[in-house]
Amino acid sequence: VVSTQSTGGSGDSTPTNCVTPVRSNTPKSGSPPSSRRPLRDPSSTNSTPVAAPKAKKSRPKDIDVLGILNSKTDDKPLINVAVVGHVDAGKSTLMGHLLCLLGHVSKKELHKNKTESQKLGKGSFAYAWVLDETGEERERGVTIDVAQTKFQTPKKTVNLLDAPGHKDFVPNMISGASQADIAILVVDSTPGGFEAGFEQGGQTREHVVLVRALGVQTLIVAVNKMENVGWDKARYDHISSELGVFLKTVGFKTSEVIFIPVSGLEGDNLLEKSKNAALNEWYSGGSLVDVMDGLEPPKRCYDRPFRLVVTDVFKHPQMGLSVAGKVDSGFVIVGTPVVIMPGGTTAW
Repeated sequence: VVSTQSTGGSGDSTPTNCVTPVRSNTPKSGSPPSSRRPLRDPSSTNSTPVAAPKAKKSRPKDIDVLGILNSKTDDKPLINVAVVGHVDAGKSTLMGHLLCLLGHVSKKELHKNKTESQKLGKGSFAYAWVLDETGEERERGVTIDVAQTKFQTPKKTVNLLDAPGHKDFVPNMISGASQADIAILVVDSTPGGFEAGFEQGGQTREHVVLVRALGVQTLIVAVNKMENVGWDKARYDHISSELGVFLKTVGFKTSEVIFIPVSGLEGDNLLEKSKNAALNEWYSGGSLVDVMDGLEPPKRCYDRPFRLVVTDVFKHPQMGLSVAGKVDSGFVIVGTPVVIMPGGTTAW
């Protein structure tokens, strides 16, 4: 955890603004003495050495960060959305198709994906390849790393985090889900598909427990591949009932869980409300984008002390040692010390 230094002993004291760690040329306390000779005062009659002046560490500039943030009234609210679920539930296909419908993928790129996926005998993976871009992911047919992209809906700016569903890549899934405000749980509605993910050994249960433990309170359950069951209401109700009971046991409130039937491959009920007669006979809700637009954006606590939960530490080729994580509160500007816990080390 990275946080700002407190100005007093009380937890209610006003926090100092925050900074990202930067390298300083100032010698640290306890470091070996410099080999340079001390400076002498030319006005002195004796030869008593005069210590060289110490360099001062940079301090934060007087920037009204809160004023700047509050002035951005025209910006759409930002929400971080993690897409989770069992492997082969159709997460990447669903979100890849949504990006195509939103105009984020050119016709040329989509045609290329369709041609290359058909050559490998994986024609249904064309939309998934919008997010699964590495050769290993395309060859194995599974998401390995968290794919991150950003798009806008009529009312929201969405930072999308497409997490892997395979059990071998749970650490990668945690890295993505830890940054989420809300989560989309994708489940396979085909006979045997939902059961494979939900029963013992599947990743549906584990992913639900993990996103709740990571602080996610709002969950959208996308019941996918509904075209394979003829948009059957009984199958949808069965899945909703089974999942609903489990979601309560792990701490999700019924009011914070939204179920929605979709087809990722056909793009039905993703961007616009479905015109499918079989679905509209019993479903009166909105599309996936409608549901996301209707969610209340999380409150950003900019006026509280800076707190960053570190989820990854890595070495950047240009920047050196770096950290990644989710900012729970506050903000960061250059020039203010931060405290790295639990060791209590101060960085600049």
